[in-house]
Amino acid sequence: MPSSNRLRKQMAKIEYQACKAEVEAMLAQDFSPKLIHEKLRKEGRFTMAYPSFTQILRNAERKPPAAKPPPPHTIKPTTPPKLPSVPAAPKKLIRPEDVDRDTLF
Repeated sequence: MPSSNRLRKQMAKIEYQACKAEVEAMLAQDFSPKLIHEKLRKEGRFTMAYPSFTQILRNAERKPPAAKPPPPHTIKPTTPPKLPSVPAAPKKLIRPEDVDRDTLF
């Protein structure tokens, strides 16, 4: 294939995106990638080479669909665990008259 007829790198992806729904429908009906490529090429909807098409299909299979975050009402806030309560030690009050002023400071 002459280099002047080659597609730019992103053009094959653009062609695939334009026919993505039809390609996925045909794959769901168990058409082989070779038959899908031939059909779309005969219709003039693809100008990419077959290896480019199969590489795009492999990359599309590896990427999982974007996961949607769960709706906000299903997210449960986390609460800290409940600790057993320990009674506080009783405070012993010291009378000011009983404080030794020499050892206080």
